[in-house]
Amino acid sequence: MFGAHEWPRFEALSRAVRMTRYGADCYAYCLLAAGHVDLVVEAGLGFYDIAALVPIIEGAGGVVTDWRGAPIAAGGRVIAAANPRLHARALAYLRDAEPG
Repeated sequence: MFGAHEWPRFEALSRAVRMTRYGADCYAYCLLAAGHVDLVVEAGLGFYDIAALVPIIEGAGGVVTDWRGAPIAAGGRVIAAANPRLHARALAYLRDAEPG
């Protein structure tokens, strides 16, 4: 799921959180919107993978952006957080994942 430039950033974030899980797909985003998880971080998504989930998460008070903090326009790298404060903290681990 994560490329060579993405993995070190994700791994750093993973060390900073209490628990990391893989493979929940869209279920993880629904768990986030329901208040059961705090973050969902993925890479390699198509826009169709995330588009319908954005209004659900935002409607529940969450934030969904790419790893640079920009709106999701084409899929790719996605970070979804339960609230803006948590999003900002997690984004600091991910935003430098670009090569070179």
